[in-house]
Amino acid sequence: MNAKPNKNTKVLQTNKNNGMLITVIALIAVAVIVLGGVIWMAQRGGEANPITFGETQDELIEITDTGVVVLGEAGAPTIQIWEDFNCPGCGSFEMQNGEQIATAVEAGDLRVEYHNLDFQNPGSTSGEYSTRAIAAIQCVAAKDSLPVFFDVKNVYYANQPAGGAGDLSAQELADLAESAGANADTVECISNVETNGGMDKASDTAKNAQNSVREATGQVSTPTVLFEGEQVEFSNPTWLNEIIA
Repeated sequence: MNAKPNKNTKVLQTNKNNGMLITVIALIAVAVIVLGGVIWMAQRGGEANPITFGETQDELIEITDTGVVVLGEAGAPTIQIWEDFNCPGCGSFEMQNGEQIATAVEAGDLRVEYHNLDFQNPGSTSGEYSTRAIAAIQCVAAKDSLPVFFDVKNVYYANQPAGGAGDLSAQELADLAESAGANADTVECISNVETNGGMDKASDTAKNAQNSVREATGQVSTPTVLFEGEQVEFSNPTWLNEIIA
């Protein structure tokens, strides 16, 4: 038996209802887009905090367009140093000379150009530790102070993978920088070098440094120190005193 339709029952389909339905669908679509954007940004790892050459927080720090980190007063005696963060010899150089160099620069008696290479990458587990460390120190140069730069540089060499083997991740480099006094902006930049363009800039920096040391000395070797175009024999314990005297 078929039931007869109730003549008093009506389905309301008005323009007002249709408009409400369209509004709800639009709001849902916007929410999906916003949520997707948040997830994408989280996965990309903070691209709002990149390294920008030429922009530094400390007037005594400069990053040239080729990635050279220049420290100190203009007009002070200037040395050029070529290093690789995964080079054991560079670690020894830092232990022997790092504190004296930092003191001289901060006193206005010395200016330093740091040219960082990454030809020691193959010694690391990931095959890119030297490049990652360059990106990290460029974050420090761009976003922190001169004393913090030297402190972070020192702690990186103090925690250098033994014998050029092993590795440190971006987060581990960020944690080390924080332990050395780096500010929150610097720490965030370092932790995101894999996604904020830092690694690409560091790789370009290393290529430029390799070309410049070869042009200056005829070979690629670290550590290398030049003063007024001449290679410095830093095995001489008084080499820096003679330059800043």
